[in-house]
Amino acid sequence: MNAPLPRAYRRIATEEAWCTQDLMRRFQAMLDEGTHGDPGFQNLWGFFARSQSPRARDLYERIQDMDERRIADMDAAGIDLALLMLTAPGVQMFEPELACALATDSNDQLAAAIARHPTRLAGLAAFAPQAPEAAAKEIERSVHKLGLKGALVNSHTQGRYMDEEFFWPIFEACEALDVPLYIHPNTPSPQMVQPFLSRCLDAAIYGFQAE
Repeated sequence: MNAPLPRAYRRIATEEAWCTQDLMRRFQAMLDEGTHGDPGFQNLWGFFARSQSPRARDLYERIQDMDERRIADMDAAGIDLALLMLTAPGVQMFEPELACALATDSNDQLAAAIARHPTRLAGLAAFAPQAPEAAAKEIERSVHKLGLKGALVNSHTQGRYMDEEFFWPIFEACEALDVPLYIHPNTPSPQMVQPFLSRCLDAAIYGFQAE
């Protein structure tokens, strides 16, 4: 496997999504059961986790690979270092206790992948904003114990946005650790997208259809 050609700088990909196999299975189960109540989630993962189109199958396979295929793709694109983060909506679709466990597991898997490819991969921690105090502790663990570079949250958690005081412990933890908190775009919350659905404009927002 060829490494990128030498150059005077490193080319870093700063928004590289990944997904655990367990989380992908849970996404698919929520789609099958129809229990998620989120049109944006339905449109996004209804396409990428269930469609048999070449585009969907390619992403589905690549996003779960943390080793040879991902490194080969980086080499082909001339990427020296990839900053990995759990794909949207991450653990934010689940009830707090399960979301915390999934975040811990994903961060452990991410740290293990980085350890296998220390010069090629880095990462941001996932956490469960629906449990802010536990989230703060997981961010601290991920930075101090696992060596992750900061944390990532998707823009809303079941329709709740990060400007609520409820989420302040998360910001306080990142400030105390002096690490970045990346607020990643998510599909619009159910209350935000509802007027568009009634006018069949969801495709204009999401850019693709589930089928």
